[in-house]
Amino acid sequence: MKRFDLWSGAVLFALGIAVSLESLNLGLGSWTIPGPGFLSCGAGLALSLVSLGFFSAAVVRKDPSSEKFWSFPHSWKVFLMIVLSLCIYNLVWTRLGFFVSTFLLLAFLFGMVGKQRWPVCLIGAVLISAAAYLLFGVFLETQLPTGVMGF
Repeated sequence: MKRFDLWSGAVLFALGIAVSLESLNLGLGSWTIPGPGFLSCGAGLALSLVSLGFFSAAVVRKDPSSEKFWSFPHSWKVFLMIVLSLCIYNLVWTRLGFFVSTFLLLAFLFGMVGKQRWPVCLIGAVLISAAAYLLFGVFLETQLPTGVMGF
């Protein structure tokens, strides 16, 4: 499993770098007027940084008990819950609006997948949903769905 983690970290790092380099051909623009490659370049760099951390953790890790997470019953249930919740989010976000649907998605993921206490789930979901709305809706002026409740 450690070899898989090393290879997947390396491949994802290379993919992130390739996406970032290809995004440069599209033009980055500036903070106030982002170009077509701005978001994909940032996403590629973020993927590279995360995969570098993943790769580093695999190099340092010596405890074989950490491999238990990837056992069949647990990992596939979590994977299916995440994929299903993202599919439902995709279906309802235009009806419920960005903020409400993002809040519900995050509360579910924190509670059911992350096994956090409900007060932590609710506070975290509100804070992250509000931060995402401020970033995309206010700062970047992205058009977000308002839903039937108007927000």
